[in-house]
Amino acid sequence: MSSAVLSTQALISGYEPDMPIINGVDLTVSDGEFVVLLGPNGAGKSTLVKTIAGLVPVHSGRVTLKGNDITEVPPHRKLAHGLAFVPQTENIFATMTIRENLQLAAQVLDRPRRAARIDALLDMFPDLGSRPGARAGALSGGQRQMLAVARALIIEPSVLILDEPSAGLSPKVVTEVFAQLRRINAAGVTTVLVEQNVKAGLQIATRGVILVEGRIAHDAPAEQLLGDPVVSQLYLGGTPKELA
Repeated sequence: MSSAVLSTQALISGYEPDMPIINGVDLTVSDGEFVVLLGPNGAGKSTLVKTIAGLVPVHSGRVTLKGNDITEVPPHRKLAHGLAFVPQTENIFATMTIRENLQLAAQVLDRPRRAARIDALLDMFPDLGSRPGARAGALSGGQRQMLAVARALIIEPSVLILDEPSAGLSPKVVTEVFAQLRRINAAGVTTVLVEQNVKAGLQIATRGVILVEGRIAHDAPAEQLLGDPVVSQLYLGGTPKELA
């Protein structure tokens, strides 16, 4: 097993001090893994990744990245530690062009690196690279998500976290977005994905973690979860036939 790159220990968090949403989560993500977080609505999936990203207050417990305690590190400082987060909404600047979005994200880099990183990402995402002067607000839903991911990748993160990037997208576009996420992970970026589309999420991930009421209810290889009748019926609202 590869070494742990991201972990939470006895993590309790929530928006109100006396109303925790995450209830003692111990999660370890190994270097190079692709972990999908699943579970019913209200299970705490988005709250967990927002807590890791520094957007939800931690009541107790720890978040560590590459062995460093980043629990109290502000969100913008976590970029310097190699943690990139793509929120579900408001993840691009609609009035700016594609290139301007990337230029803004690149401000955290040393000036000599900026142009090279932007060019590399425009090459990585051909739909964006073919029209860098296009206004982001005029892009399709899938192209917007690609731009949001490209913005996150500008820092060459060690860990990429995405909160439901498939929301509102057609099945065809979801397939395209997820294929790109698989390629990014294969290139060495540890990936954590929050996803409501159980089948699609498990098909691209190496491991699935199911949250229920703010706690980890099940943690297993993705392939195993796809065919587990108990897991699918109790936690995922389906049957093995539907998920396979």
